[in-house]
Amino acid sequence: MEDRTTKARILDRAYELAGLYGLEALTIGWLANELAMSKAGIYGHFGSKQALQLETVRHAQSRFLRDIIRPAEAAPDGVPRLWAASVSLVSYSAETGLHGGDFWVTVFHEYASRSGPVRDAVEETMNWWMRWLEELVTTGIAMRQLTSCDPAQIAFEIQALLGASSHQHRLRHDPEAASRGKAAILHRLETLRAPHFPVLAESSRTATATNAKRRSGTASSVRGIGR
Repeated sequence: MEDRTTKARILDRAYELAGLYGLEALTIGWLANELAMSKAGIYGHFGSKQALQLETVRHAQSRFLRDIIRPAEAAPDGVPRLWAASVSLVSYSAETGLHGGDFWVTVFHEYASRSGPVRDAVEETMNWWMRWLEELVTTGIAMRQLTSCDPAQIAFEIQALLGASSHQHRLRHDPEAASRGKAAILHRLETLRAPHFPVLAESSRTATATNAKRRSGTASSVRGIGR
């Protein structure tokens, strides 16, 4: 139990540092200094820098599922669930600090032109996320929430808007980044309004609920990511 607790503490800090500075900057020596541990103690949990990076990616997947996907899945299928996840992503960073979405923004750019197992794990997560968005759009069309459209194109546009909101918040410290991101996504969805288009509240209630889950330490598996 103590070993698992120690490893979880290491991965929490690795996740935070990688979200700010990238996975390549992450070293066993740096983590040892940050956590006031010996290098041998951290090395014993991972064995190599690459193993540490891969474990950090898996940890980030788990955090993303816990903080974003699972709360969104409490919303009805289709557009409401898509909107719930979008609200969480654009609001959570501004309300609670670094989170799963910020980590992925960092590593997606960091590994876009790299190769190797870590890059493959990062790509696998992006592929899973894009499929998840596409499936929600497809469901929205089938439920007559959205008019006929290309789900892959809409997923691409939503991801682009999510990325823009994150960049504006992190780089420019724009206090309106979250509200602008939500407004942009809502506008895009409303251009596809069909007879059963749902009422979508422009609030961050999903993000607030997510924050509560995060504080309570709710655990989650990474089932589904990469499949």
